[in-house]
Amino acid sequence: MHIALAPFTLKSGVTEETLLKASDDFEAAFVKEQEGVLRRILVRDPKGGYADIVFFDCEETMERVVAAEQDSEACAAFWSIMDDGEYSVFEVLKTYER
Repeated sequence: MHIALAPFTLKSGVTEETLLKASDDFEAAFVKEQEGVLRRILVRDPKGGYADIVFFDCEETMERVVAAEQDSEACAAFWSIMDDGEYSVFEVLKTYER
């Protein structure tokens, strides 16, 4: 399993309500159509920054989805409300469930 962590801030004047609507649209129009995406979580830090956390079944899936994002109108619309952020990739070594 691989995880992409994409921190970002919102462009000036963009509300969190707008972010949540754009995230829902992105999820429905793009993410749900991507086989191998296991989970996606949108989070906010105490300083007002955000991150999109996406769990993939494997590295190949992640690379395929990242490539598909480049031509996606849904992705472009979602990213248009954000200031650029740089994502990081992590390989899951072990998971602890409750």
